Amino acid sequence: MVSIKEAPPKEELDLVFGPSSSGDSLLERARTSRQCFVRSQVQVAPASPEATGRVFSASEALAAFGWEIIRRAILEGAAPIISSPQEPAATLKVRRSELGLSTGDVSRRAGCSESELLRAETEGERSPYRTLERIGAALALDERKLGIQANPGRDAGLGVRLRELTGRGGDMAAFGPSTVLGLTEAAWVIARQDFLSDSANEIKAKLPAHDSNFSYPAYQVGFSLAAKTRKLLDLTDDQPIESVRELIEDKLGIPLIQHSLNSKFAGATISNGTSRGIVINENGMNSNVWVRRMTLSHELGHLLWDPEDKLEKVRADDYGDLDEDVRISKRDPAEIRANAFAVAFLAPPSAIKKLAAKESNPAKVISEIMTMYGIGGTAAKHHYQNITGIKIGETNLGLLPEPDDGWVAAENLSIDYFPINNTPITRRGRFAWLVARLCTDNFLSLDTAASYLNCSQDEAKDNLSKIISLWQTN
Repeated sequence: MVSIKEAPPKEELDLVFGPSSSGDSLLERARTSRQCFVRSQVQVAPASPEATGRVFSASEALAAFGWEIIRRAILEGAAPIISSPQEPAATLKVRRSELGLSTGDVSRRAGCSESELLRAETEGERSPYRTLERIGAALALDERKLGIQANPGRDAGLGVRLRELTGRGGDMAAFGPSTVLGLTEAAWVIARQDFLSDSANEIKAKLPAHDSNFSYPAYQVGFSLAAKTRKLLDLTDDQPIESVRELIEDKLGIPLIQHSLNSKFAGATISNGTSRGIVINENGMNSNVWVRRMTLSHELGHLLWDPEDKLEKVRADDYGDLDEDVRISKRDPAEIRANAFAVAFLAPPSAIKKLAAKESNPAKVISEIMTMYGIGGTAAKHHYQNITGIKIGETNLGLLPEPDDGWVAAENLSIDYFPINNTPITRRGRFAWLVARLCTDNFLSLDTAASYLNCSQDEAKDNLSKIISLWQTN
C-alpha cells in the first residue's frame, strides 16, 4: 500500500483526484480535489448524482479508506471494503455488550429502530451506511472504518469503565444507561474533534507529563501542581483566570464537551484512545457559573496530571465529590488532589494570604475571593480556612455575593444561540466550528457536515458561515 505521504505518478493522481487538483503529495492533491466518493456498507465508489450512499470528500476518503481503495474505486467503478464476513456485525454486537447496554438503549441513542440495530448486528445482513455510522458513533467507534477493519477506534478500557458506571460491572455509583451513552457519545466527539483539529492544522499546546505523586497530604500535591500549571500558562501568582473555558479550549486545545446528563453528575475526564477531553454537565449545580469553573478546573487537574492507571479512561465526578474540604483524608487521594488543584488553580494560596493580611473580617475576605477569582462560597470558605487556619462558623458569613453577567459571559459556550436546533448539545461548541470551517475549506463533504451536525445538507449549507461567526465572536 502506498503511504499517504508518498506521491504516486502524476498520471494516477490526475486520474483519481482530477487534473485541476494541485500539489506534490497525496494529501495536497486530495485537499484540492473536487472528486467525491460514496460509501455503502460493502463498497466505495466515485460519487454520482444518482448515488444514495454517504458522500465523502477526497480528503476524507483518503483518510478513511486509503489510497489503494479509492484508486481502485476510480479504475474499476467500485472497490469492496469489507474485511471479513463477520464485519461490521461482530464489532457492533461485541461493543454494545462490552458497554452493558441493551438493544433498546443503543437504538434510541442512534435514532434507529431496534430491528434496524439487530439487523446491523447480524452477520450477512446489509444495512444503510447512514444507519451504521449513527450506531458506530453512539458506541464511540470510528464509524468511517466500520467493516473495513474489526473494532475501529475501539478503546477497550473506556468500555470497561463506562460499563462500571451503570453499577452492573463494579461498585461505582450507578448513573444508568442514559448517562453511560451520553459519555460514550462525548468520547466519540472528543476523538473526532481531535481528528478535525489535526486536519485543520491547529497548533496544540504541549501538555505536561503526568504526575504519579498522590502521597499524603494529597491536597498539598494538588496545590503544587496548580502552581506549576499556572507557571506553564504564564499566569502570575495572583492573576485571576477570566475564562476557564477559553483556557481549556483555545490555549490548551483540549476538547471540552457540554452535555445534558443526570443532575447528580458534575463532569468527567475521558480518555478515548490517544485523545483526552473534558465533559461538563449543564444540569444541576453547574448552572452556577462559579461552580462550573470549579468543575472545569477539577477535571483539568485530572486530565493534565493523572496517569492512565488513575484516570482509568473515565474519571466521573458528582457534585458531592467537588464540594468537600480538601483536607478530608478519607477520600480517594486522586479526588483530593484534583479538588485542591482546582481551588488553588483558580485562587492561588499566596493571593489568599495577601487578601487576608489586608482585611481582618473573614466574611469580607471570602466575598472578595469569590468575586475576584470566580469561585463559590463553600469553596472560598474552605480555602480561606485552610490557608489562614481561621475557623468560621456557618452563621457569621452574612450575605455572600452572586456571580455577575461578566462571569457568565466569560464561560458561556453560546450553545443556546446555535442556529441548528437538531444539533446535539455535545456538538455545538468548537466541534461544530471545526466542522463548518473544514467543510468550507473542502476537507469535509457537505454530506459529512450534515451528518456531524445532525441536519439536512441544505440546513448545513445555509448555516456554515453563521456557525463560524458564532464561534469567532464567542
